[in-house]
Amino acid sequence: MRVTGAKLTTVRIPLQTPFVTALRRVESAEAVRLWLESDSGAVGIGEAPPTEKITGETMESIERAIRDTFLPALRQTAPAGLPQARDTIAQACRGHRSAKAAVDIALSGLFGLFTPPAAAEPVTTAVTVSLDAPDAMERQAVGFYRKGCTLLKVKLGGSIEEDLSRLRRIREALPDATLLADANQAWHTEEALRFLDLAYPLRPALLEQPLPAADLKGMRRITAKSPIPILADESAFTLEEVKRVVESEAAHMINVKLMKCGGVGEAEAILQWCKAHGIACMMGSMLETPASIRAALWLAMRYRDTIRYCDLDSPLLWKNVPEDSGIAIDRNRLNLRDRTDPPFQPAIPRHK
Repeated sequence: MRVTGAKLTTVRIPLQTPFVTALRRVESAEAVRLWLESDSGAVGIGEAPPTEKITGETMESIERAIRDTFLPALRQTAPAGLPQARDTIAQACRGHRSAKAAVDIALSGLFGLFTPPAAAEPVTTAVTVSLDAPDAMERQAVGFYRKGCTLLKVKLGGSIEEDLSRLRRIREALPDATLLADANQAWHTEEALRFLDLAYPLRPALLEQPLPAADLKGMRRITAKSPIPILADESAFTLEEVKRVVESEAAHMINVKLMKCGGVGEAEAILQWCKAHGIACMMGSMLETPASIRAALWLAMRYRDTIRYCDLDSPLLWKNVPEDSGIAIDRNRLNLRDRTDPPFQPAIPRHK
């Protein structure tokens, strides 16, 4: 297979309400979109959002890495299969994981990877309750619950007292909901230990990334003492980092995200390793757009025995779901559906 055409565009989907965490506030889901065409006429689409505070990448850096590094590398080769195409991208440069993810997703589409499984059961996703005042977060959570969304990810990241108030207000309003607490690296070790002690009666199903990503010593201390499962997110991007977190006992669970690890191939390697070692995972995402959510959903369906929770709620937060998203939505349950990509019209000249 040879890549004969490529096009870079952007996609922007307004959100119903602003998305707020301890790290950022955004009002739309934005991404660089990559279209690839092969010499057989197949088309693949990949996307990558800019999450500078997490991956260090911007819209401009993602587009530049794809245009100036990854596309030239692909055009110089004719990979016999998807593994060879992925090797080409992996060897092109270090870093730029979200940009790599966009290319990997597009290549995976070229090779027909995302065919919906026959009669696949839908995947239940958590829905994010954005960081706000406790009463406002309670209203958000109740609104989602009334729509049938009983699995809620509660964003934290203020003072411990206020975060406990946030969680308590939601738990008292929704005694039967499953609550996933996510601090987004906001605390230090003593704060996290205090939160865990006081939050235990509120029954959060897990606590995600309470400490800064590099503080594995603190994460290990918390994990050893926590009565609540600890989920590593920003501490574990790649397979090597996942191994380091698990082997140092710095978390009980791993959050796998395409934009952190560099695409579907690396995500599969992480999931297979975690499966072999009995480590439960979350299939997570940034605030993403259809092509990348669809790829993560495909993985979530393939690794149900390893993935305990999914956090793929972007389609539930968009103001409107694009008709060509390839995602079927029923409350907070997602499924793949067939999609027909529009004809390829290259904005970048073809290279024979």
